[in-house]
Amino acid sequence: MTNTALKAVFDRAGSWPEEDQQKLINAARLIESQTAAGFELDDADWEIIVKRAADARNGAIATDEETAAFFGKYRQA
Repeated sequence: MTNTALKAVFDRAGSWPEEDQQKLINAARLIESQTAAGFELDDADWEIIVKRAADARNGAIATDEETAAFFGKYRQA
């Protein structure tokens, strides 16, 4: 990606909802920390991340509340 394309994404992100802007910031911080640590994601890693993000958006991943309820139910057994 060129600097021009990156700047265009960030310009558009200024009109996104605050929650989406925070996600972008968090993703950038994660990439930056991994790069600083010498860790690089390959194409297979990115495919997994994209799939998991889609799963989360589509409700295929349990929420924190659902997870707590599940473990709460079986913890007492």
